[in-house]
Amino acid sequence: MSNNYKIEADIKDNVVILDSLGDLKPSNNYPILVCGSHCGGNGDLAKHVHNCNVKAVFLNNAGIGKNQAGIRELINYNNENVLACAVDNHSAEIGNAYDTYENGIITHLNNLADLIGIQAGDTVKNAIYKINHQLLPINQNTQTNDNKNNFGKSNLKKQLQTEVDGITITVTDSITFLNENNVGDIVVCGSHGGVSAGKYAKKHRVKAVFFNDAGIGKNNAGIKSLEALNDGEITACTVDCMSAEIFNGLDTLENGIVTVCNKFAENKGISKNMSVKECIKLI
Repeated sequence: MSNNYKIEADIKDNVVILDSLGDLKPSNNYPILVCGSHCGGNGDLAKHVHNCNVKAVFLNNAGIGKNQAGIRELINYNNENVLACAVDNHSAEIGNAYDTYENGIITHLNNLADLIGIQAGDTVKNAIYKINHQLLPINQNTQTNDNKNNFGKSNLKKQLQTEVDGITITVTDSITFLNENNVGDIVVCGSHGGVSAGKYAKKHRVKAVFFNDAGIGKNNAGIKSLEALNDGEITACTVDCMSAEIFNGLDTLENGIVTVCNKFAENKGISKNMSVKECIKLI
């Protein structure tokens, strides 16, 4: 599915389906978001979702991973008064919102979800039914605020340039934070390695990219972009979600251990179980 809004007619106009949180806009007026992104974060993503008029969100648990980073944002969504649930990465492909909607099985949820009777084991569709019948009038949030654009402008577009043995590296928590100035960069990011994330790497024509494997998950979704990035001659690898936290680019750089690499990476001598820093020296 393309990264465009898709509205499910059978539940009227309450739901927006997006493969990436990076595509959620402040102009959104649909209160329930089903998203292919992970449920990690440091509070900023929850603020972004709240500021885009979302009252309930469904995300992927990304294999849960190191320090439970894949579900860490649940409490922050609660603090932003956003009901939030994470689905099993083996029930739905990470980066694939439509699969999340059709097949997602909830593993973790915040207090707001618990309060209306959503439980682990519920399907996303069942949870949405509960929301639509117990959290009314959920579709009345049309508030506008000129200060809601921070995610789309500069607040979350954080990058760090650092060096590994004299090689300049761009480190960022999300591949969606890249811009036109990142062409040719070696990027170490905290994003999953799914299809939607790979599109950002290809769009910005990076030289190399390191992702989190998000537990790999259903249909190898957490690493699915790697093969496609061969076509763009982009060196691409994923690191074990237990070696580095998802949505933590610095942890990926410092502690990431490669689980999968594409052919373009293999041709440079990169292989499984290497550290990210060891790989960078070969690029």
